Amino acid sequence: MARTPVVEQRSIDRIPESERHGTARSLFFLWFAANTSITAVVTGALFVLLGNTAMWAIPAAILGNIAGAFVTSLHSVQGPRLGVPQMIQSRAQFGFHGATLPLFLALLIYLGFYATGLVLGGQAMGSLLHVSDGAGAVIFAVFSTVLAVFGYRYIHRFSHLATVLSAVAILGLLLRVLISPVGGPLFSDSSFDLPAFILGISLAASWQLTFGPYIADYSRYLPSTTPQLRTFGWTFLGSVIGGSLAMVLGALVAEMGGTAFSEHQVTYLAGLGGPFATVVLIAVLAGKLTGNTLSSYGGYMSVATILTSFTGRDRVSPRARALLICCISLAALAIALPASADFVANFTNFLLFLLYFMTPWSAINLVDYYLVRRERYDIDSLFTPTGTYGRFSGPAFLAYGLGVLCQIPFISSDLYTGPIAKAMGGAEVAWLLGIIISGGLYFVLTRRIRLTVGEEIRAEARTSAAPTPADA
Repeated sequence: MARTPVVEQRSIDRIPESERHGTARSLFFLWFAANTSITAVVTGALFVLLGNTAMWAIPAAILGNIAGAFVTSLHSVQGPRLGVPQMIQSRAQFGFHGATLPLFLALLIYLGFYATGLVLGGQAMGSLLHVSDGAGAVIFAVFSTVLAVFGYRYIHRFSHLATVLSAVAILGLLLRVLISPVGGPLFSDSSFDLPAFILGISLAASWQLTFGPYIADYSRYLPSTTPQLRTFGWTFLGSVIGGSLAMVLGALVAEMGGTAFSEHQVTYLAGLGGPFATVVLIAVLAGKLTGNTLSSYGGYMSVATILTSFTGRDRVSPRARALLICCISLAALAIALPASADFVANFTNFLLFLLYFMTPWSAINLVDYYLVRRERYDIDSLFTPTGTYGRFSGPAFLAYGLGVLCQIPFISSDLYTGPIAKAMGGAEVAWLLGIIISGGLYFVLTRRIRLTVGEEIRAEARTSAAPTPADA
């Protein structure tokens, strides 16, 4: 029996069936750990800082996580079925070279979340080791890089430990907040602000939706026979439960701590842990290490996919993998070190920016997979510009462009607020329009493909139903 290599050997190429392993249950641990990071806690805090009371921030967090995780879990299902990274599959919609656009946007997601993770992880590492936040960020970047280099198998294994630590820390902190003398008064204000409530839902949904460009990367090693409902269900449960718990904690501590929490989130949380402050810091590091590793790993695959689209190669060597991961970490660190000031406001703008550009991509990808091509792809054509999917796809770019443009009047952010958003009191609904318009338009524009696929399916059904000579 061949020994499994310690460092992952595959890159952007298809995973052969002989190398598939694991069960869908592992997805629960991975996505619970990724969603219980300190960054998710900060996202929950934004609900209160932007105008919600603690009482109404809780349902906003839960509804937003459910809405966003439903979409991303549909992406997760693609992993076992196709065995390729999520953004490689985008070549089927945008074309071999055209997929560079969503790949570049996905790379911005990875760098942005990696950088914000280094800011918060640096705080935790600095507090734990009694060094500066900057030094903590550098140390944390090294850990994230090493785990990403080891790759898929070890990322999943580490997520089991991170899940246990994160669950214990978050549930313990929630209990401590609720039984504290100020726990009851947190819910004394029941006033409802509809625009702030909708914005809270949108922030939670955007948190989940930003996992979309790489979520199938972490299910692609599962056997192709893995039931789709299990892949969907375990991803959905881990994402919703983890994200909701973290964001509810964030909303409560923001209401309770105010400026003290906003200025140094990790230190405040550790202080709430009292004698278990060290445990809280370790849990923060474990959860954030999971998220940062996903960003580093996904970032290298985006860069590798862009580079190989111009070199004609269908994979990169383990040594090149390690080099690209190191480059991604250095770029994120360069962003993180000067980015600590006014972190909450910058992170809010970042989340909303991603939401406007990635929901149209997500809609196009899912409509293509489930409604247009109905899970039928020529995998070899994903790796050649002369294949079935061509170099560029006009329908995808038209649907994507209009999906982004239609959101402009509805955008509500510090950078820009559209006229309709102003009339609605700042409520954030632009992302819903991006999904509906891009997905709907792409469906209409790909009628010829739908008809061809439908005919292929009917022909296969007729062939399978035809009597064999033995039957006759």
